[in-house]
Amino acid sequence: MTRRRVIVVGAGVSGLTTAVTLSMAGCDVAIHAVEAPAQTTSALAAAIWHPFYQAPDLVYLENARQTYAEMARLSDDDASGVVMRPLTEYFERDAGTPWWSVCVPGVVRLSAEVPSRYACAYRMEVPVADTGTYLGYLMDMFLDLGGRFVLARVSDPATLLDDADYVVNCCGYGGAAFGDRELSLSRAVVLRALRHDAVHGCFVDDTDPLRPTYVVERRHDIILGGTADPDMTSTVIGERQVGEIVRRCASLCAGVASLDLIDVRVGFRPMRRVARVERDGTHGGLLHNYGHGGGGFTLSWGCANQVLRLMGEAVTT
Repeated sequence: MTRRRVIVVGAGVSGLTTAVTLSMAGCDVAIHAVEAPAQTTSALAAAIWHPFYQAPDLVYLENARQTYAEMARLSDDDASGVVMRPLTEYFERDAGTPWWSVCVPGVVRLSAEVPSRYACAYRMEVPVADTGTYLGYLMDMFLDLGGRFVLARVSDPATLLDDADYVVNCCGYGGAAFGDRELSLSRAVVLRALRHDAVHGCFVDDTDPLRPTYVVERRHDIILGGTADPDMTSTVIGERQVGEIVRRCASLCAGVASLDLIDVRVGFRPMRRVARVERDGTHGGLLHNYGHGGGGFTLSWGCANQVLRLMGEAVTT
């Protein structure tokens, strides 16, 4: 039987995961991307499994569940850069256990350790990835499976259909150049600090949609965030904004005050009302997988399996 030829456009976490998934399913896969994984928006992410700002949705839930399971499995491999960390999330309103917690075993409601300004808090174990290590791990896996990486700018994914049976568009905000008017950018400002014994685990308060507050302990550093600045493209960050992020994070975890900052990072999330994982309406061989906002690492394996189903292949996980 002839192997299906697939070109994946984009080398962020969605593109790499899709390419690995399709390669494992027996497809002949090449990645075409204008930049290597280390230069993508994904490389700047905190890379914690967490459904930020997501309303209850069954498709999202299933994709997040599959991704949680796969990343938890990968955490057994030190080379992956994925570790399991305790996450404490604080809520200003008590709406019960988070709807997405069905993906996560052992969710516990805290009876203590909850600041008075919050109504409740929950603790659970979630996957966290060191982005540089994890993206490199996915690329190595892809190449070991026989995949090919082509460093090239793609002007229109549909034009690649002459060289493949399927093209999968995983180019994030690049989709705007291909006519997707639902895409927008959200600027994310995050700080990176040295590891310190004063901070153990992860802490989240995403009550304010413009100022998500999170502390993410990774293997080699600690990420402090952040912002969600709609349609802002400036990369200039002042000391006042850095100090404000540190203060917010310290209010969740007092140990943050002991951290030494390494650098300030600015990234741009490709936002869409609903992530686009579907067959193109004009070109039957063109599939889309982008627009995950801040959920790329939370949805990556589930969305890759969704792409595989769109191709009519059997999901092998």
